[in-house]
Amino acid sequence: MTEKTKAIVFDTGPIISLTINNLLWILEKLKEDFAGEFYITPAVYDELINKPLNTRKYKLEALQVLPYITKGTLKVYNNLPIIDIAREIEEYANHSFEIDKNCIQIVHKGEIEAVATAVFLNANAIGIDERTTRHLIEKPERIAQHMERTFHKKVLVNWKNIEALRGRFGNLKVIRSVELITIAYEKGFFDSYLQTPTKVIPNIKQAVLEGALWGVKLNGCSVKEEEIDDILKMEK
Repeated sequence: MTEKTKAIVFDTGPIISLTINNLLWILEKLKEDFAGEFYITPAVYDELINKPLNTRKYKLEALQVLPYITKGTLKVYNNLPIIDIAREIEEYANHSFEIDKNCIQIVHKGEIEAVATAVFLNANAIGIDERTTRHLIEKPERIAQHMERTFHKKVLVNWKNIEALRGRFGNLKVIRSVELITIAYEKGFFDSYLQTPTKVIPNIKQAVLEGALWGVKLNGCSVKEEEIDDILKMEK
């Protein structure tokens, strides 16, 4: 599909990050402002709803997310060609990095199904908080660098597979929960938090944004402290 679909496809990470920080409500406002669709895949639905409902630890989070699906803020997108695209991306990705003649598995079904859906739809962006898949789309060489620091071994990169992935991804953009929060903040969606008297919290605007950004960072969003500092400086 070459015609662009006005949509953002979400992996599990950003939705969980927002849910844990009581910020899931910004999705509804962001979608209204975006005037497009917010999609999840069946695998993401399974991770967000089906599996947690069968546990005690994450049941409440699943029950918080479910209304946003039933009312259509998040729509489940399912199309058979996506299975083949996902399988192709997964095959290339998991045969792109090698240590000691062993290929390293770097991606799993859920996130790749989301990427494949974004590719199939030619969507505006994909929402991912996880570092590896984001780097695979944006800067795959960083995956090799991180592996070498972690394992203290040379990582061989199959650049033919990387180029094949780049051809598949095209101009797909990645958006994390930190970017969603920053956009929501810039559009005034957090204004209700700013009613606290400045005598209690002198710089309430900065405190709200800083709290939200650090909240998602500490709950799974791959963002450096320096990036958060840059956002805070920019939004002063």
